[in-house]
Amino acid sequence: MSGPRLVPVRGADGRAGWSLVAANGRRLATAVRGYRSEPELASGVAELLAERAALRFVLSQSEDRQWTWTAYLPARSTRAGAAGGEAVARSARGYLRRDQCRQSVTGFLQGVEHVRRMWRTSGNPW
Repeated sequence: MSGPRLVPVRGADGRAGWSLVAANGRRLATAVRGYRSEPELASGVAELLAERAALRFVLSQSEDRQWTWTAYLPARSTRAGAAGGEAVARSARGYLRRDQCRQSVTGFLQGVEHVRRMWRTSGNPW
């Protein structure tokens, strides 16, 4: 079955991360944080998949006028500064128009849902 998939990646600092890749090979999103180990990465992916409906998306425009989005998990704490939650994913590229960026959010959520179904079936997000 083809469709979006998670691809593990290694950062320059040696930390593990992921990219969400469409069936055509184009990257849709990347992890914001790096994980110290494969089990920590798997735990982070599991949390993303479990909390997908509660993600909050922030669209922003960079200095070069490209629109991007960042996905945040719900806040787990009532401490000061925790209101925004934890950034977990960002768009893999910039978009010329805000509506294209919003469509990318929809594509990301559809991809995450596909990965969740595949993980439930196979027991492996990769």
